[in-house]
Amino acid sequence: MHARRKTLLSGVRKDAGTAARAAGGGTPYERVIALQQTAGNRAVSIALRGGPVNVSLHGETKGNYDGGTSVVSKPKIVRAKGCDCPDEDPCLRATGTIAVTYHVDVDIRMPSVPDGLNECQEQRVRAFLRDVLGPHEQDHARRLRTYNGTTRRAYSITGCGKTGLEAELSTKLQEMHDTEAADRASKADDNSAAIDPFTRTIDLDC
Repeated sequence: MHARRKTLLSGVRKDAGTAARAAGGGTPYERVIALQQTAGNRAVSIALRGGPVNVSLHGETKGNYDGGTSVVSKPKIVRAKGCDCPDEDPCLRATGTIAVTYHVDVDIRMPSVPDGLNECQEQRVRAFLRDVLGPHEQDHARRLRTYNGTTRRAYSITGCGKTGLEAELSTKLQEMHDTEAADRASKADDNSAAIDPFTRTIDLDC
């Protein structure tokens, strides 16, 4: 199973971005005049420097759950009552423990600094990736890793005769394993999802 977590970060130029989009038609001269009339000389200056209007950065953290590896203790088998079994295959009860060890491999993918930024903007984006987005994705990873660990549970299973008991053991122990593994992965997913959506603004007006 895979858990996918995406985070969206957006950096927006104040005012100039809207103005630049509004002045998208006509000749270059007409666009500059329209931009100047809409947002003033500072917006024109920003637009003419060729910097980006919007920057979107996506971080992604994935968890690959192994489904768990189980170890079943040698069962203790005794005669039992309460089974609807024929005389030739008497009711038997098996007791013991099932231990399941779980592991998740976590992969964190961080975005690169986009092209087209000036030095100041690059510094702000790098700081944002390091100090804001990076820790957030690490928090996702920590939450996904709550899947890791080992559980131990007792079991008590009945069946008719040796063959019937073996069949019941195989089926019910597998059900115990699968149900717990799915629940454990779901809880780790929900724990990770609890910190999303995560959207922050990067001030690139520099």
